[in-house]
Amino acid sequence: MSFKSISVGILAFLGLSFFLYLWWAPESSEPQRFVAFSVEPNESFRSVTQRLFRERLIESESFFYYLARLTGKSGDLKAGEYDLNNQMSAWEVLRVITGSEVRLYRVTIREGSNMFQIARQLQRLGLVDEIQFLEAAWDPDFVAELNIPSYTVEGYLFPETYFIPRGTSARRIIRMLVEMFWDKLPDELFRQALEGPLSLHEVVSMASMIEKETGFSGEMPRISSVFYNRIARGMRLQSDPTAVYDLLPYGGRVTREHLFRNTPFNTYRIPRLPLTPVANPGLLAIRASLFPETTDYLFFVSRRDGTHHFSKTYEEHRKAIDIFLRGRRQ
Repeated sequence: MSFKSISVGILAFLGLSFFLYLWWAPESSEPQRFVAFSVEPNESFRSVTQRLFRERLIESESFFYYLARLTGKSGDLKAGEYDLNNQMSAWEVLRVITGSEVRLYRVTIREGSNMFQIARQLQRLGLVDEIQFLEAAWDPDFVAELNIPSYTVEGYLFPETYFIPRGTSARRIIRMLVEMFWDKLPDELFRQALEGPLSLHEVVSMASMIEKETGFSGEMPRISSVFYNRIARGMRLQSDPTAVYDLLPYGGRVTREHLFRNTPFNTYRIPRLPLTPVANPGLLAIRASLFPETTDYLFFVSRRDGTHHFSKTYEEHRKAIDIFLRGRRQ
């Protein structure tokens, strides 16, 4: 074997060793530092490499770039937020940002939340812009695409815990929540909604009122019975949450002035259910709107503990108001 061949072999060995060292070695001798690193939608691999270098998460731009080319991963970037640290090797960094280890944000949508509250919640987490979310929620073409029989997505954003990566569009998040609504709605409830006296949209609207009126699931079928009894007698439903829905994100008490406002949601003024749901109900409220208790109640008033007192006549209701709201003893 010639001296030249030996020299080439040694150089190749040293080059390979150095390459493997850069591949596997930790990127920094500094104290460990954790970084939430975001890859933007449609961002180029070159741009990502430059930002990794600026944040001192990789030692060499060119090495990292060619490592990605060599391993075929330069086209596998996934938008999202990733947990990186400066002790990771180049290979570890590459594996994370081209893999499935995107950071997920836990988002819990609570029963009775409305779409304005959900939009604000998502904006606080840095996931979407509140205005973009609401614009999508009101887009008639998008609403129709989601098979929602309404003007907005209100009522169909299912209350559940979701895990959402940063960079997810407002429309994708809305679609996720609406698809959960259709997935979670049992066939039994869907059939009942189709066969019962109310349309599916009316069922969801009533369920949203029930959800806003009480936080006690055991009361829901009884409150539902009050609404059904009032409908049967041609009475207005007179549900307080409907009087201020168009003022959202209003968060104060419902006043007497609110009750006299003419809006398509205010059931103190209109002889029917509100134009759209006024919140996003859970399954228990939806079930209650389909299967009310059998009662003669026409009124209810909140007790101090959050439960309700139910009455059959207006005279009984006035006495209950004096006791529970005005603190008068009978």
